[in-house]
Amino acid sequence: MGKVFFELRYYLIILIIFIFVFLSLVFFPNFSFVSNSADYEILEVTREKIEVKNSDFALGNDINNSNQIFEIKKNDTLLNLLKQSGLKDSFIRALIKTKGSEKLARIKIGDSLEISKKISGEPKEIFLTSNGFEGVLAKFENNIFTIKRFSRPLEKLERFASVIIENSLYESALNEGLSDSLIMDLVYIFGWDIDFIFDIRPGDKFDVLYEDFYWNGIQVKNSDIKAARFIRGNKVFTAIRYYYADGTKEYFSTRGKNVKKAFLRTPVDFSYISSKYNLNRKHPVLNKIRAHTGVDYAAPKGTPIISTSSGTIAFIGNKGGYGRLIEIKHTEDYSTRYAHLFKYKKGLKIGDKVDQGEVIGYVGKSGLATGYHLHYEFRVNGMHTDPLTVKLPDAEPIIDSEKDKFKRVAIKMINRIDDLYLQIYAINQ
Repeated sequence: MGKVFFELRYYLIILIIFIFVFLSLVFFPNFSFVSNSADYEILEVTREKIEVKNSDFALGNDINNSNQIFEIKKNDTLLNLLKQSGLKDSFIRALIKTKGSEKLARIKIGDSLEISKKISGEPKEIFLTSNGFEGVLAKFENNIFTIKRFSRPLEKLERFASVIIENSLYESALNEGLSDSLIMDLVYIFGWDIDFIFDIRPGDKFDVLYEDFYWNGIQVKNSDIKAARFIRGNKVFTAIRYYYADGTKEYFSTRGKNVKKAFLRTPVDFSYISSKYNLNRKHPVLNKIRAHTGVDYAAPKGTPIISTSSGTIAFIGNKGGYGRLIEIKHTEDYSTRYAHLFKYKKGLKIGDKVDQGEVIGYVGKSGLATGYHLHYEFRVNGMHTDPLTVKLPDAEPIIDSEKDKFKRVAIKMINRIDDLYLQIYAINQ
């Protein structure tokens, strides 16, 4: 009796395993997993071709064409390579006279010049590229050349990763196989709300859905984040990629709030804060009580300084103890000052428009300063405000006319992340 029971139990176990494998194949047929030692793995999701809008595929494998590829070497010129290819002088002259030919002539060592001709000797396509997939294309049709930018179709691979932070975001993400550029993009997207040096704790996590781009099996572009979710303690921060009709890309929360702020928190890559906002500070040079109406960021001489928001140059020049100073007016209410500069960005003048993140000058110690640093001031309605604690205004939310469309995109992306996370969670159980 015991033996019979043992055999029945044995066959029951086999049956359960078979059912589990069968259901896995039915419900998860298109998923493949990249082996990884961490708790959560990168999930390869879908592959598709990116459509080419501006031309047919360059240098196709038509048996009626002859294709030549020249790798640009020292002293090569477009004219010499065209002659070397056997292209007739009449076609070469027509190409040189075509609008845009100067772009084709800007060859550099290491570039490739791909020339396709019909069996008759008539040119078909001439493609100048530095990376094999994008460049300048000259196409010969109806006895004339047309020259324009061209991109071959890339393979787009959608991927997903869920990462639990152990020590630092950077280290944990690298361990999961995420690239430097993707990590930096994550920091940029969420850096408006999260201080990744001081706010991160072990056990915090993030989920990211992104795209990789390949040409002939080689990744040729940085990963592009479609959606991401960062969980810090009991707070959840979400960013959804959205394209406006003009091609502008922005990231918004699920409610359509721009993840960016109108201002960056810091204008320079600093070593440490050497002096904080203090209205009762003793001046290190004057040796008397003098209000310190900004924040001093210590940094090496020549470190680039960026504008914390878009605006107009209201002042640029020497101004007493400030030394070399730039003042930017952003709105009627907000303005910023950047002092003790070593030098300004070349060509910058009063009235010039600057973008958020644009370099405007370089760290120095001009004026009343004891060491190299940037003195940064933040003014609201003309009044000095502590740059470290001031509540920064939000950037523009999703525009009203796009709200319904964005809502559909957001729901789709969140559901996508949830589904993929559950797939990984189920596999790791």
